[in-house]
Amino acid sequence: MDSVILNQSLEIYGQSLVAICRLPTHTAEALTLLKKGWSNVVVLDQNDLPQGLFNARCLLNWQSQTDSCAFVAPSIALVDIDLEPLPTISISMTISDFLQRISQYRHSAEIWALVDKNGKFTSLLEVSSLLRSLVQAEQNQSPSVASLLLPLIYQLPLPVMVSDREGAIVGMNSAWRNSLHAIPSNAESISNISTNNQVENSPQLLQPNLPVTHQFCTTDGASFTWQVTSVALQGSLKGLDLAIAFDITAQKNLAQELSGLSRVKDEFLTCINHELKTPLTSVIGIASLLSNNTFGELNERQSRYVKMIHQSGRQLVSIIDNIFDLAKAESGQLELYAETVSVKDICQKSIQQVKKLVQQDSTIFRNYQFEEGWELDIQLDIDPTVQTIYADETRLQQMLLNLLSNAFKFSFFPSELVDDLPSIPPQIGVTVRWWEGWLAITVWDQGIGIPEEKQSLVFQKFQQVENVLTRRFEGTGASLLLTRHLARLHGGDITFVSQVDVGSQFTILLPPETSRNHLQLEQLDKRIDISHGRLVLIVETSTEAVDWLRNTLADFNYQVVIARSGTEALEKARRLQPCLILLSPNVPMLSGWDVLALLKGDAVTQHIRVVMMKHADEPKINSHLADGILIKPIKSEELSVFLPNYVVAPKSLKFLYLSQNLEDSVIRLIQDLGHSLLEAEDLPQGDALSKIWQPDLLLLNGDNQFLLQYLEDISHLELFSSLPILIITKSTIAEINWLQKRFANLNLHACQSLDLDNVNTAKAEILLALHQSITNAISYVVPLSFANIASISRDR
Repeated sequence: MDSVILNQSLEIYGQSLVAICRLPTHTAEALTLLKKGWSNVVVLDQNDLPQGLFNARCLLNWQSQTDSCAFVAPSIALVDIDLEPLPTISISMTISDFLQRISQYRHSAEIWALVDKNGKFTSLLEVSSLLRSLVQAEQNQSPSVASLLLPLIYQLPLPVMVSDREGAIVGMNSAWRNSLHAIPSNAESISNISTNNQVENSPQLLQPNLPVTHQFCTTDGASFTWQVTSVALQGSLKGLDLAIAFDITAQKNLAQELSGLSRVKDEFLTCINHELKTPLTSVIGIASLLSNNTFGELNERQSRYVKMIHQSGRQLVSIIDNIFDLAKAESGQLELYAETVSVKDICQKSIQQVKKLVQQDSTIFRNYQFEEGWELDIQLDIDPTVQTIYADETRLQQMLLNLLSNAFKFSFFPSELVDDLPSIPPQIGVTVRWWEGWLAITVWDQGIGIPEEKQSLVFQKFQQVENVLTRRFEGTGASLLLTRHLARLHGGDITFVSQVDVGSQFTILLPPETSRNHLQLEQLDKRIDISHGRLVLIVETSTEAVDWLRNTLADFNYQVVIARSGTEALEKARRLQPCLILLSPNVPMLSGWDVLALLKGDAVTQHIRVVMMKHADEPKINSHLADGILIKPIKSEELSVFLPNYVVAPKSLKFLYLSQNLEDSVIRLIQDLGHSLLEAEDLPQGDALSKIWQPDLLLLNGDNQFLLQYLEDISHLELFSSLPILIITKSTIAEINWLQKRFANLNLHACQSLDLDNVNTAKAEILLALHQSITNAISYVVPLSFANIASISRDR
């Protein structure tokens, strides 16, 4: 049977001319229709929904239930008669699906009601009549599908050609004949490409393949490029290939032109880098010799001028290096040389380098009235668990140097330019923390801040906060853009928050160390998974809204990343994989609704929960893919509904363990994390201590031979059954899943593969793994009463 016929809808074979009775009515009306010659009467309710069939069998069944032997026409309501069943089927169902459905049942109804999408009756379908029509169509040998396809392709404007598997042309339209008929020799190669990748028994009609490019030259020397995509047809068209051609001459010429321009730009930058830096090196060298009194003593005025020459030369070299690095980063030519480096050492080196540059900058002491011997003080605060990271040391130091230099330059207020008042030393610092998986290096200052209208321009090329005509600080505005490029090359990103007259915080997010000597990939994946559960991306341009959301989410123990444009939001969502995105519709580059559509259409980001933040008077979008809508001004209880339903553990916890059950090294590590320990001689004493001190976690040694017996005994203690249990072991507990199933009433967790034999050399990694296991063990589901504080409608 031809698949085209089988793929037709049942509507073609439905009988719309039928006898109909609508309830409520009497049987006499239906009987009248039977007397007129109708074999069946369709009974519908007032909403046109099928209720059954009325026919002669219904009368006989009714008559058999009466005491009278003579036939009497029933004068009762039609609803009281036992009607013949009338199953329903969608009018849009194909013949193939319908035949497959009725073949599954031994006894199937002869007559079906065809209904529309609302369930309303449209027509009757008799199975026997349908089968007779199909047999008749088969006997009539209807035209082949290929003959029906050719007239269709003749009308298409694009060049289209149909060939068989041997490469013989079955048909082509005029566009193909006029443009590509000069390549009959390539027809076989197109066919081969399509058949090699064919998937047998595929439900798809078309099997797409990689496109093939053909280039032609006309007699006048003009070149044309066509891209031909071949597909293997399936179903009744199996054995034929369909080729569609696209003229990509303009795109190819444009690509070649852009490639040439990019090459010219690279050559220009290389020339500038060489031709400018060579004389600058000489100027800096001579200035350095003069400042060191190599050729004789200089007076105060000459010394000041020489220092200005030296400083300006070094600054110009730095600008050239930044522009050159930025050009290489944008063209994908900037390479990283990563290795395991000490985070503390890099931070200290960067701070010392900035201090040195400040001391060499004569304009600082000329414009600001600092006391004699003043030195820049930069605070450094590093989490003890942060030790090393796998990164390019030079580039990481370059990122910190750029951020620290900006922090220093914009830490002074205009009022501090008054000569007769001493300047207040700038407040600058570096904070390094684990953001539950990401290494967050934050450079903060308490300076002039960035105006709200300028914040979306921070990472654009050659943009500066100050007006170009009135600014007090040198620079091209490329350092922040270069810093973002370098962070993304490391697999991370950069985010910032800022308030005018309050200060700014720029945070570099870097993935954790992936050195083969320290962390296994499974541990890395676990760390990142945990971080994603607490990372929220805010896409908003309003400083006031961003600050409120940051503070509120901080109260819920969530880390926040900010994006101020649609394109930046897409990049951060793909790169950082947050657990939640709070998206404002009014952002530059791309609107929030466009960003939402792109996020939900991308396989990398479609799983992320996205909540739109809009004002009540903004237009309502009836059809959207958002996971929820928050109406501004947002309330904290409404925001909490969309956060993952667990809370983080408090910083200091009480742990219970059995005497002689944990190694001393584990006890010391837990104490280093700031937790308290309760020691019990045995389980009965532990049960008593638990009632008094209410510990947060029970610790067990997974390498102990009596572990199974301990768990068996604990499962019978009511208090312990609700207490999280962390099994700590040096090896991998292969049966942890089996233990969790065996003791389903216990809340079991595992901290595996701890290298306790090398605590002194790998302490940071062990502490981090232990901290994450504890956090994961004591996380619990938030009660539903909390989650239901606010009820936010999806389509509000």
